[in-house]
Amino acid sequence: MLNNYVYYINGHWVESSQAKISFHDFGFLYGYGLFETLRFDNKNIFSLDNHINRILSGLEIIKLSHKYDQQSLVLLLNTIIKKNCLENGLIKIIITIGDSLNKNTNPNVYISIKPLYDFLYKPVKVIFFNEEKFPIIRFSPAIKSLNYIGNMLAKKECERLGYYEPVFYNKNKVITECAVRNIFFIKGNSLLTPSLDLGVLPGVMRSTIISIAIKNKLNILESHIKKEDVKHMDEAFISSTGIGLLPCYWDNWNSKFEITNKLKKELFYRINND
Repeated sequence: MLNNYVYYINGHWVESSQAKISFHDFGFLYGYGLFETLRFDNKNIFSLDNHINRILSGLEIIKLSHKYDQQSLVLLLNTIIKKNCLENGLIKIIITIGDSLNKNTNPNVYISIKPLYDFLYKPVKVIFFNEEKFPIIRFSPAIKSLNYIGNMLAKKECERLGYYEPVFYNKNKVITECAVRNIFFIKGNSLLTPSLDLGVLPGVMRSTIISIAIKNKLNILESHIKKEDVKHMDEAFISSTGIGLLPCYWDNWNSKFEITNKLKKELFYRINND
């Protein structure tokens, strides 16, 4: 049986077992909305301002009017942590257009919370998928919309085949991103990651890792990485708010992950001391 947590829905705090979503919500019906996942350790939300700025700018992009500003969202996020007595966990905030497209309709705001479970520490196996086989929906600039069906289909197929995460490449056989994570490679003294002009989501953890790599005097190459070139990489890892940084490998390729493990150690130090 799932534990009962306290959620936020449109100005009300409710037990998770009593949380309800309107069948008329255009986010539920048509995917008109955004979400953001935030991580907190020792009751401290990591990179909070960056998450808030991303969701507020995303709401502008999809033309979703609302009454929330940075201060009010920060208050809600800190309040949900206090109400649930969790030291470490993940918060998900979802904002939808509401129950119609009428300009007088209020948006629906949902905030949920769950514990941060132990994650994998060993390298995980990834598989490369042609993203044209899945309906990957990308916006420019990239946003975290509720339209993730292609990503989830790829994730489901990946798990069916016994892999941890799919890594996409586009019609030009250029690596883009994972289903729900960013991908990085290391070659010599350079950190390579797909550039944002490919429609890649500018992950909060992605930017943090890049700043750590710069501090460690790695060359940063945000570029177009050909699928055929990944076999020549020295190391690779994936990242997200939930997992932080996780070394990865694939069929007929592996690594000792020496630089990756150094970056991972510094990342988690920063997470715990942000």
